[in-house]
Amino acid sequence: MRESGVGARGPGQRWQVPTRVHSVVDVNNHIREIRLRGPGLAGLRCSPGAHVVVRVPAGTGYARRVYSFWLSSPQHALAVLRLAMHGDGAPGCVWARTVKPGDDVVIEPPRSKITIDPAAAFHLFAGDETAAVPLLAMHAAIHRSAAPECRPPVVGVFEAGDAGAEVPGVPDVPPLPWVHRGGASAVASPVLLDAVRDLELPAGTGTAYLAGESMTCRLLQRHLVEERGWPRRSVRVQQHWAPGRPGFGAGADEPATARAPAGGRAASGRRPRW
Repeated sequence: MRESGVGARGPGQRWQVPTRVHSVVDVNNHIREIRLRGPGLAGLRCSPGAHVVVRVPAGTGYARRVYSFWLSSPQHALAVLRLAMHGDGAPGCVWARTVKPGDDVVIEPPRSKITIDPAAAFHLFAGDETAAVPLLAMHAAIHRSAAPECRPPVVGVFEAGDAGAEVPGVPDVPPLPWVHRGGASAVASPVLLDAVRDLELPAGTGTAYLAGESMTCRLLQRHLVEERGWPRRSVRVQQHWAPGRPGFGAGADEPATARAPAGGRAASGRRPRW
């Protein structure tokens, strides 16, 4: 689902929110944090774990790549992205390695395909390192939403190549465990599937939030629905990437002629309605 927001667009263009890079920090050797500021961010409203399309340079135009919010603070006109770093030369990877404070960055209003189920008896999170940013943000929101005696249980497990690739959680929020696949592929990962199979689940009807590599998400979903008997509606899935599909879920890249407007309001003069 799309969240509410303020942006601008020209004829035939998508909604755009101009921002500027405030800071760039390496959380560890594999995770980079990029803080964005801009007046348009004060109008954004999004759910924990929302993601955005970021327009990154690509040749003479730009590519559309999907990243997740680690933090969104409309009152401070601030949005924080955390990105898993990779070594290839794809446009998103090059942008993540070279972006610096002061750079102009255009994003599109945030979207949330999976959101927290307030009726769940417990919550289950599972995914690879690309999934950890939105899922850990959702975990933190659950932790802060109620007093300990009223808070539903949270279980789950994440997977990374090694301990150095783990995504640090939110301070003061109980961590969830990690498993490591070593040099094995993250595609259709049996390591994460076995770890989820080994989880002891609380009583009641829970909701699962699965994210990350496409085939692994499908394996986890099948396990919960077919092996554990979960209702399909209780398993919420956000596929983040698939082999050979850069910009998975972002839509088509656009040429240099599609420019970001100066911003503020839509071409119609009205705020967008989603």
